[in-house]
Amino acid sequence: MYDIQINNEQQRLLIADANLKQIVSYVLTQEQVLAAEISVAVVDNPTIWRLNRRHLQHDYPTDVLSFLLDCQPENATAEESDQKIPRGVGKTISGEVIVSAEMACDMAAQYHWNGQDELCLYLVHGLLHLCGYDDLSAEEQTVMRLRERAILQHWNLVPHYADFPATVAAEEAS
Repeated sequence: MYDIQINNEQQRLLIADANLKQIVSYVLTQEQVLAAEISVAVVDNPTIWRLNRRHLQHDYPTDVLSFLLDCQPENATAEESDQKIPRGVGKTISGEVIVSAEMACDMAAQYHWNGQDELCLYLVHGLLHLCGYDDLSAEEQTVMRLRERAILQHWNLVPHYADFPATVAAEEAS
């Protein structure tokens, strides 16, 4: 059903491959993805910076990059405007998610959790991109943030976003 490969290329954060595979499997299951081949690379800031510059022409390190290699069917079965239906429904996807453990460690203190929790957020975010979510517009970003929060509740994690409207978070809590 899900073929998940983990490649840990960094030394800053202790990584358990089994934990990362569980995160990937959980997200794909929640998104109702039929089948997937997912490669996860855990890297340092210089590596993700090079990849960000090479593939997206962004000259800075980032937290996560995702590359969708194949998706069948290409069009989501769920209406994008329907926030209740996962966007991965019925898809078979192949993709790669690259996360920076160094960035996760650096940012974790700001959010009062550990580097593994921050890395989990990055991995969930990257996987949601592969499933069809986007964060380029304010509306789409809100949809994606709500989905991240719903998935992260499984591990009792509540991300804090500087750009997440307080009204949305309050509505979500009620």
